[in-house]
Parts: sequence; C-alpha cells; structure tokens
Amino acid sequence: MTYDAIVVGAGPAGSTAARLLAGEGASVLLLDRSRFPRDKPCGGAVTLRAAAAQDLDLALVSERTVYGARFTLRLGPSFERRFVEPLTYMTRRCRLDAFLAQAAAEAGADFHDGEPVCAVEAGDDGVVVRTGAGSYRGRLLIGADGANGVVGRAAGICPRFEEAVALEGNIVFSADIPAEWREVMGFDLGGLAGGYGWVFPKGDHLSVGVGAWKYAAFTLRPKLAELCRRYGFAPEAMTGLRGHRVPVWLSGSPVARGPVALVGDAAGLVDPLSGEGIHMAFASARLAARTTLRYLAGQEPDLSAYQRAVEQQLQPELVVSRQLHELFHFAPPPYVALMRRSEKFWRLFCHLIRGEMTYLDLMRIIGPLRLAVGFFAGSAQRRRLSRVTTAKRGISDAWGGVSTRPYSS
Repeated sequence: MTYDAIVVGAGPAGSTAARLLAGEGASVLLLDRSRFPRDKPCGGAVTLRAAAAQDLDLALVSERTVYGARFTLRLGPSFERRFVEPLTYMTRRCRLDAFLAQAAAEAGADFHDGEPVCAVEAGDDGVVVRTGAGSYRGRLLIGADGANGVVGRAAGICPRFEEAVALEGNIVFSADIPAEWREVMGFDLGGLAGGYGWVFPKGDHLSVGVGAWKYAAFTLRPKLAELCRRYGFAPEAMTGLRGHRVPVWLSGSPVARGPVALVGDAAGLVDPLSGEGIHMAFASARLAARTTLRYLAGQEPDLSAYQRAVEQQLQPELVVSRQLHELFHFAPPPYVALMRRSEKFWRLFCHLIRGEMTYLDLMRIIGPLRLAVGFFAGSAQRRRLSRVTTAKRGISDAWGGVSTRPYSS
C-alpha cells in the first residue's frame, strides 16, 4: 500500500507529526514496534512550555500538577521553592503516548502498533518500509524511533551528538504518595557528571532517577541508591529499574536527507540543560509536518527545508542551553545558592519552565554579559573534554591499548 507519509515511532514526536499531516488530508501510516499502551523509560515531566507546544489538552493524561521544587546540592540539606502557578504536569509515557497515538488515528492516520520495522529503502522516488507484516511505500518518511532507531541509519542520516545516559525506577505506595511530594518535584544537583538526580511525583508512585554523561555511566547505580536513601526510600524497594540513552544534538548535525527526516530523540533534539525532550519532540514534529506538507504540494524538492528550519528555529535555543549547561556543571554551588536566596533567579527558572521566557530571552536580558557566557562556557567545555580524554586514555592504557570513546556519534 502507498501513503503520502510513513512515520516510524509513535512517541510524542511521531504521533504529533502523524496527526498534523493526517489532519491536513495527507494519507499517513504510523508504525510502532510495541503494542500500545506501552511504557518507556522517561521521567514523565511535561513542562508548561512543552504543553503549550501542543494543541491538545495534555491535562487529560496528567497524574500530578507540580507547583514547586525541592533542591539539594550533592545530597546535602534541602530547600524548597514554590510558584503560584503550575510549572509541570507529571504523566506516564504509557498514558501520554497512547493519548497522542489515538489522536493521530482519530485525525485519519493508519496506526499499526506491534509492527517493528525490519528495513528501510530510500530513493529519489520515495521510500519503502518493510515490516514483519509486509511492505509499505511512501512519498516520504519521518523517523521518530528514538535514540536507537533504525530509520536514520538505514537512510544514511547520521546525527552527531554527545551521549548521556539515565537510570530510573519507581517507588510504589499502596495508597497515595507522601503529602510532601504531591505538588513538588525534587532535584539533586552537582553530584553527577553533566546530569542530576530527580524525584517526580506520579499517581501512586514516585519516579526516582539519575542521569549523567555516558562516560560516567558506572556511577549511576550507586548514585541512585544514595538518592533514595537521602529521601528515606529503600533502594531495594524500587521497581521497574530501567536505563536509557539521552542523545544531545550537536549544532549543524544532519536531520534530513532526500525524502527522509528525523524528529525528536531520533535526531538528538534534547534540551542540554534539563535533559528534557518532550518539548523538542513536539517542536520538531511541527517543523517536519510543515515541510512535509510543502513537499507533498510540490513546493519543496525534498525535506532539506526541515534541516534549515531546525537550524534557524531550534538550534539557537539549543546552543544557549548547552552554554548554560556547561557553565552550571563547571561550578554548581553558586547557582544552587542563587536558586535558594534569590527570588528573581527562582522566578527566571519558573518562567523558563512555563515557556514564558526562552533561553534567547534570557540572553537578551543579561545584555553584554552574553559574550562572557559564550566565552566561559567554551572554556568549561574544553576543560571537561580534556579531562574526559585523559581519563579515557588511562582506561585504554589499562586495557592494553583497547580504544574507548567518551561519546557515540
């Protein structure tokens, strides 16, 4: 069967792209390897900024609404900050993804769950996608199959990214979660290389996790146990312990080739500072759908306009987020102290999460200091990479010259 568009992966990016295209009259096939509803490793925090990038009411799949945050620095004393309006919705991917996929199907997309892709063939005249159930032809293909997806590799699109990893589990309660966590999310900062620890409240459980650069993956399990103990949870009581990759896109990295485009995690489009990917999933899906419609109308020769849209509309935000990430992890204590003592700093944080301010807006606010941000962020990154290279060289020497790499690309 032939479709205008085939979308592989029914997560936030894929289902959004499929829904937008089907809603405009395109014939769309949406494929996912898993049977729905299915869960995925993910903190499940949908910021107000991410929710605002959707034209669906995500409150329908929200289990908690968060109004504040509890912070610790390297598992030390905690402090709490509150905001008068919601900051984040907490959901589970089994609910969110099923909701978005159903919306795509209701818009007219053919949704095939439980049908993994075996092969992809892309050419000037379109694409062929082969699954265990058969073959499908499309005029174009959108890869939304995550960091481990097959579409990018098969189509010869190789996004460059630095790779982080995360490990999370659930602390389940027989009734409701503790009252002190029902409207508050927790963050432990400064104790993980390039990442942080979190506690996110859900309906009947707390999602507890840690993330770091890939080279520090060996620290995640003990750090997660320490985080649990710090907040009075028994590490052995965790259920559903899972790890996953978090690709962080490098500027200028390819996300489209011919009739194929990558969106969301498949393209590495993750906020470097927060590690949050749902907002970029929604945003990149919209850009891909817009370019796709122009391509189907004969107004674009291929999907390269999507590459330009990512570079023009998403890349500037990601660059600033990356700079702020490098600055923070170079010396976390001053920033945590500001979060604790400065009402203005806390409000800036809240406005960023709520989408009332972008990273570019923040740079405009600080004016000439933005040049210093770029300079010192670059210095911090070079220092970090030098340390990682030195550490990896030591490991390689210890293993008799076997090469190891700090990041995948």
